[in-house]
Amino acid sequence: MDDKLGLLFDGLALAIVFTGILLVVDTARISGPFLVSGESVPANILTDTNTLNNTTQNVVKVKTGGGDNNESSTQFIPQIVEIKTGQSVTWYNPTKVPEPHTVTFQMGSLYPIQSFLPVELSKSSQFRTLLPSTASNGQPIVVPGQNHTTFIIAANARAYNPVVINSNGNVTFLDWNAKYTMNGSEKYINSGWLFPTGEVPPGIQAGRMFTITFEKAGLYEYSCVFHPWMTGKVVVK
Repeated sequence: MDDKLGLLFDGLALAIVFTGILLVVDTARISGPFLVSGESVPANILTDTNTLNNTTQNVVKVKTGGGDNNESSTQFIPQIVEIKTGQSVTWYNPTKVPEPHTVTFQMGSLYPIQSFLPVELSKSSQFRTLLPSTASNGQPIVVPGQNHTTFIIAANARAYNPVVINSNGNVTFLDWNAKYTMNGSEKYINSGWLFPTGEVPPGIQAGRMFTITFEKAGLYEYSCVFHPWMTGKVVVK
């Protein structure tokens, strides 16, 4: 099963399971790390009219990735930002190619988020892609199980969609391009995958930006689900 899962990541075929439907999406290979200096990049606070709780606030804008049509960079720019309580940070993807990133805070005792999960189904289940057969070069990974069952490798909804898990473990899925107010007690916050404007592959849902208003002082570290080396920090004073 591990060898087959490795093939899935190598070609990056995304198997997305909805209610009663399996969707397989082929995407381009995700690029490797982009070399950056180890120096902290100061945040530039930009005045931006952004209605949150019916107030106008200063918003720090952070790029999730970058680069040009030939090479993409996997870094948050700036990597470290400092704000005051009540201020907000907006992340957006300026990449010139359809490469997704996420803004993912994991602050509780949950296991590290996985992009893909094994899902057990009955062997009688039938699978088909929703892409035209002439255009799709994808196929779900199916692994025989025991007791008349089958395993498929499916995308984790909590990795690809905007979602919050609160201190009690309650899961709430957010709208795309959500504006969320963090109280500091959450176990998990994820932006969902963010694509550049106009670069969302056909047939999928994705966001373009994600905004968090920080209500509690502290250090908040985050990363990208698809690029674990891609990390950032928000320092709230």
